Amino acid sequence: MTASRFTGAEKYALIDRPSELIKLHMKPGGHPLYMWRDDPSAFAFGGNKVRFYEYLIPEILKEAPDVIVTSGSLHSNHIRVTAEVAAKLRISAVLLITDDRPDGAFFQRTNNVTVAEALGAKTEFIGSFAAMLKIGEYVGRLKNSGLKVFSVPNAGHTPQAVNAFADVITEALSSLDAQGSSPARIFLPCASGTTLSGTLFGLRAAAEAGRSVPGVTAVAVGNTPGGCSKGVTRLLRAASRIYNGCNFVSEANVIDCGKNDYGHPDEELLAFRNSVMENEGVIIDRTYNLPAFYGTVKALEAEPGDSPELYINTGGFTG
Repeated sequence: MTASRFTGAEKYALIDRPSELIKLHMKPGGHPLYMWRDDPSAFAFGGNKVRFYEYLIPEILKEAPDVIVTSGSLHSNHIRVTAEVAAKLRISAVLLITDDRPDGAFFQRTNNVTVAEALGAKTEFIGSFAAMLKIGEYVGRLKNSGLKVFSVPNAGHTPQAVNAFADVITEALSSLDAQGSSPARIFLPCASGTTLSGTLFGLRAAAEAGRSVPGVTAVAVGNTPGGCSKGVTRLLRAASRIYNGCNFVSEANVIDCGKNDYGHPDEELLAFRNSVMENEGVIIDRTYNLPAFYGTVKALEAEPGDSPELYINTGGFTG
């Protein structure tokens, strides 16, 4: 294990190759557009959720639990990565799926569930209504049975994740410096606000070090812009108290993606994905980055200019 160069927090390395910065051929609205491919796929095709566990594993190892319990939707990269982490550490895992479970084999046997169960995790559908209450009750029952439980919040929304995603900004800006480019804005997908919180956290550290930093625009996916902003506020406060000893809150700029049907892209989105794949050589997951990148391109087209922009591709299963 190593220490993070950002905060000194202990870190367990899971990612074995650097992320890649590419300059796309497309120029929406005349803007040169870069993409930071923060999509480490070697670990359960987990996207940026892998980074979060690099900070959480040291805590798991110290507690030595009998079982790891977490929750997320059918489309969540987090539940799949949790299954891989548990298998790697030889600890049992229970994944509580917060979607309602209708009849139908396709809905029940998604990529996430199939991979997670193949890795040895137990999955259980708990339904979306009052899911957080049900999760608390489930964890309580396991503890009452005598098991030592390590509970990870729904979809991994924790201060450790904020710290992990702050590292992304350090790496991405350094790569842009090497190419002699400075983006005017950073665009990224936003659901709970965890990745956006980390982005703002990392940019604040860069600004305090005297660096000129870009603006940030998050594109809401699976949540409203207002809901994302509330999540950002809560996470930044928690992460700041833990890692910086202060109470940092930043105003979050969140826009709607224009295609916010979580996990169910329409024909226009699928055609857009195919176009990006064919013309740029980039595969985009259909749950998070497809609607978010679509929203980014539309936003840039609506504001013509020549300023360079950066999109952070958070990766994950392609569907």
